Amino acid sequence: MDGTEPWRGEKHWVSPFNFAPPADRAEALRRPGSVQLHDVTLRDGEQAPGVVFRRDEKVRIARELDAVGLPRIEAGFPVVSTEDMEAVKAIAHLGLGAKVFGFSRLVREDIDAVLACDAPGIVCEGPVGVPKLKQFSWPPEQVADRAVEAISYAKAHGLYTVFFGVDTTRGDWKFLEHVFGRVVREARPDALAVVDTFGGSSPEGFAHLVHRFVETFHLPIEVHTHNDFGLGVATSLAGVFAGASVVHVSVNGLGERTGNAALEEVALALRFLYGVPLDLKYEKFRELSLLVRDLSGFVPAVNKPVVGDRAFTREAGISIAGWAKYHLGSEAYLPEAVGHSHGVVVGKKSGRHSLEYKLQELGLTFPPERLDDLLARVKSAAEAKKSFLTDDEFRRLVQELRA
Repeated sequence: MDGTEPWRGEKHWVSPFNFAPPADRAEALRRPGSVQLHDVTLRDGEQAPGVVFRRDEKVRIARELDAVGLPRIEAGFPVVSTEDMEAVKAIAHLGLGAKVFGFSRLVREDIDAVLACDAPGIVCEGPVGVPKLKQFSWPPEQVADRAVEAISYAKAHGLYTVFFGVDTTRGDWKFLEHVFGRVVREARPDALAVVDTFGGSSPEGFAHLVHRFVETFHLPIEVHTHNDFGLGVATSLAGVFAGASVVHVSVNGLGERTGNAALEEVALALRFLYGVPLDLKYEKFRELSLLVRDLSGFVPAVNKPVVGDRAFTREAGISIAGWAKYHLGSEAYLPEAVGHSHGVVVGKKSGRHSLEYKLQELGLTFPPERLDDLLARVKSAAEAKKSFLTDDEFRRLVQELRA
């Protein structure tokens, strides 16, 4: 971490109250220790409607995830297609530093497909939420039987095995305690995943459930959240504070419906807001985001935190005046921290400082005494266009007025 204090450094300045001494023992216990990120872009991300990653594209993304330093990569669902199986196998044989996982249902055929790919880990899903059980029409004990059988089979074949409870957050606690308890006692998985499959949990409710899992099952707990209420990142972080040690994330938040907890947002929050050390190359986040954007066809909102095209762009004159003097006076972290860059545009909200900055940036000269004329023309043109001016449009306006 840069600097002498955890809340400030050369590239960031957040609230010092984030790091205030714990008020009591309960708060101290909630402070996260080490956390690992488990990337699901190549599996859950591909489940976003219209997204197809070809074999070679999955390999490219996996290589970039590894270059960023992700410790775990969920490479795909091998039983879905021949190409998916080939992709998972190719990634498993890349010699990456990351541990490669395949995904499966509670079906021996699915587990065999992961084994055929030579992936060392598996995430094995089974329905445990009450609405999901109604959908499947499975008797509750059948879920427990199938889970024990499948997890036992995966473990017997040497796989690092995570039991992934689909719709955990809408489960009945007595049933959750029973099914996960049987799996832990009889099949001995390596970890359990608490899953907010449909984003229906508040951060507080999720923390309560994760804490119950930690206290009841005494195994590493992983968390997997979705963003249906815009709380995927907050819910995942609440799970970490309740004792989870692994967070499932995806690049750009790509995933089913409204997506998963975004890798770049979770990672930045853990690093800067909570001081949790993650051995990641944060400066490669923008590059990784652009790669996934190009290969998926899903373009994040231009103002998306961390990686959006205009996440660090300003137009308002009053904002630019202060920012130009000292960047961290107007932002919590610098774009260089994530491989991004600042931007200044001119438009309806611009002031003289905005024009001076843009003229200097573009290497243009303009009489200072005529800046008010230029500002009036910029505002008029922006109102007519209903947007800011591009650099070329601004250049032409400057040339017209100078002429």
